[in-house]
Amino acid sequence: MDQHIGTPLEVRNDPAEGTFHVSRRVFTDQAILDMEHEKIFERCWLYCGHDTELPEPGSFLTRMVAGRDFIFNRDATGKVGVFYNICTHRGGRVCRERSGKATIFQCFYHGWVFNTDGSLRGIPQEGAYPEGYKNDSRGLVHVPRLEQYRGFWFICLDANAMSLSDYLAGAKDYIDNIVDQSELTMEIVPGGQNFQVDANWKLWHENGMDPFHVHSVHQTYFDYAGDATKIGKERAKSQGVSVEEFELKASAETMMSGRYKALMETKTKFAFDLGNGHMAYDYPSTHGRPFAQWHPTWDPKYRPELDAIYDKAVKRVGEERAKKMATFDHHILIFPNLAIVDNHGIMIRTYFSKTPAEMLVQSWTLAPKEESTEIRKLRLYSYMDFLGPAGFGTPDDVEAIEAAQRGYKGAEDYGGWNDISAGVAPKDPMSFVKHGDEGRMRVFWTKWQEYLSA
Repeated sequence: MDQHIGTPLEVRNDPAEGTFHVSRRVFTDQAILDMEHEKIFERCWLYCGHDTELPEPGSFLTRMVAGRDFIFNRDATGKVGVFYNICTHRGGRVCRERSGKATIFQCFYHGWVFNTDGSLRGIPQEGAYPEGYKNDSRGLVHVPRLEQYRGFWFICLDANAMSLSDYLAGAKDYIDNIVDQSELTMEIVPGGQNFQVDANWKLWHENGMDPFHVHSVHQTYFDYAGDATKIGKERAKSQGVSVEEFELKASAETMMSGRYKALMETKTKFAFDLGNGHMAYDYPSTHGRPFAQWHPTWDPKYRPELDAIYDKAVKRVGEERAKKMATFDHHILIFPNLAIVDNHGIMIRTYFSKTPAEMLVQSWTLAPKEESTEIRKLRLYSYMDFLGPAGFGTPDDVEAIEAAQRGYKGAEDYGGWNDISAGVAPKDPMSFVKHGDEGRMRVFWTKWQEYLSA
């Protein structure tokens, strides 16, 4: 029997029939987006920034999170804080710089001055106000909750929410494997990319766990990578560098087989569910990884250093974990809108929609603080080559989801539904290996419906 998950009835799950459908209204209806703002973004933990973006007391950033403007900073004592970037006098924007170092924040509209801990320091016309008007109640407003896990800082607009550690649940293991790639600390590489996509935020999140789009949407990249690998092998052989381990053809079935094997070796197995709506998957990489895996598409000169990084990782975390960290790609989606992708580089990406058919995408890249200048160059090249806004991967994804968004507008005429049924009740027990599975997407939609129905 058809089982509707919660209310409103936007998700239909029928295990007996092996179907799972999502209404296309969820991408076009402003009322649904308003519900998401209230019931998801005002209740969930949301990524704000990384510890290394605030290197010393007085460091600050201004950052948009869930459509709100915040100051993310270290005060004079080194304590991290997040304040609404709104003056308590008349609502002016207190800090207009993207980043920097400050001893005070002054609203340019009427000149009210605040300390780096958010407290009110001075009012130019203080004599016009009653005695004691300059007090703690008129300082910058702190975000209700602020916590960090291994240098990743999150905010929550719900003062009564569960702890960040409990919220992250099984995603912490994946974050650990990224953070432990460094002997010292992982750091945000200066800079980032902010851009608009004319589609709903959920499409980007869904795309990150969609197993079926890769070889059609990114075919140009695979053609390029195949040619580059062939040329690279010939170059390496001519220099006496072994490439035997790269002879396996990176076909779609080979990649899926690798994913299947990797999943069977992890706690997630076929559930794909890390708890609280978070998802992840691993699969053996078929390209170079800036952390400890050389590939023939790269100059052989990099191999000794990457091999040495791997040997050090084995001594530090053990061979099994080092192999997982170095030779597997990792995709982690933390509900509702954070993606951490560890493949061609390490990407941190958030996305948020103010209107149904547009979103702000913000991306940064993470790297081991101690890596050499040469490996850092290699990392950034690899990152921008696929994950960057002008690389092989991101523009393809943008085109695909924007085209889908345009189509959903027409679906309002007939009440269309998206089909996310692959893997619900497969006739082939080895379906995941041969055909793929949309189970990770169902994890998101089930949690999404749970929040909206509360």
